[in-house]
Amino acid sequence: MPDYRIIERPAFEVVGRKTWISGQDNNLFGIFWEACRADGLFGIFEKIAGFQPGMQTNGTTLGISQVEKDPANRAFYYMIAIEISKDCPVTELEHYHVPASTWAVFECRGKVPDSIIEAEIYAFTQWLPTSSFEHAFAPEMEVYLEGSGEDEYVCEFWLPIRRKDNALDG
Repeated sequence: MPDYRIIERPAFEVVGRKTWISGQDNNLFGIFWEACRADGLFGIFEKIAGFQPGMQTNGTTLGISQVEKDPANRAFYYMIAIEISKDCPVTELEHYHVPASTWAVFECRGKVPDSIIEAEIYAFTQWLPTSSFEHAFAPEMEVYLEGSGEDEYVCEFWLPIRRKDNALDG
């Protein structure tokens, strides 16, 4: 059972590249990460931000599942991105606005992508159904933190949440 915490963050801007994920095929994510490595995306990220942690996520790189219109639809755009300041003049990458949200942040410890998949399965099948929250209309995010080794990597899965209509405050 992954550790989690609940946080609130204001809206922020990111830049990166996106691809269409057509369903539950987890291999599509890895293929896209490899294509972005081969195309030099991470070199562009380094020039823009020097792999410094972002102000809102503390992540050096983000994997953003753009499910905000319909969280139940598991076909969506997926973006590999970094946080930027609102006035960043980057033009060769796509810009995306992450809305202000409340997030359930699940720690992923171990080999990627297995640790992320495990955290997502726990979040969706065990934690969310028994919590007083539901999926909010915002993107899901993988937040990759600096300073972790490949076999014992630490990253986070950010699940956007809002109180269920019938949940009691307390």
